[in-house]
Amino acid sequence: MGYKYYEGNWGEMRARAKLQWDKISYDELEQSRGSFDDLADIIQERYGLDRNDAMEQVEDFFSRY
Repeated sequence: MGYKYYEGNWGEMRARAKLQWDKISYDELEQSRGSFDDLADIIQERYGLDRNDAMEQVEDFFSRY
């Protein structure tokens, strides 16, 4: 499955992502640039989740916006 990138409006989405995942820094969010895979990697590391759980969180987050 190809994952979308939200680079176009990532500035706005980044603030929402920070509210959802407070253990992730703004710098890390900025570096991910809205990449599902990059964001899932960061969530997996910070929250100790497995890859599937991290991807589910990312997909759920973006599906709401």
